[in-house]
Amino acid sequence: MPKSTKVTIHKLPTGVRGLDEILGGGIPEYSFNIIAGPPGCGKTTLAHQIVFANATVKKPALYFT
Repeated sequence: MPKSTKVTIHKLPTGVRGLDEILGGGIPEYSFNIIAGPPGCGKTTLAHQIVFANATVKKPALYFT
């Protein structure tokens, strides 16, 4: 049987401390995430917060709404 290898999954902070705690440190790097909910519940605001917390000149971010 082959030897198992541990893989470290890096997390990106959402910029919302309580949400990061619930998610175990943030959202997995290079993941595709869908933020769903009824109109007016803050989906776009949360997407902006995540982008603002992580985007840089060398590492741009993109979201669709």
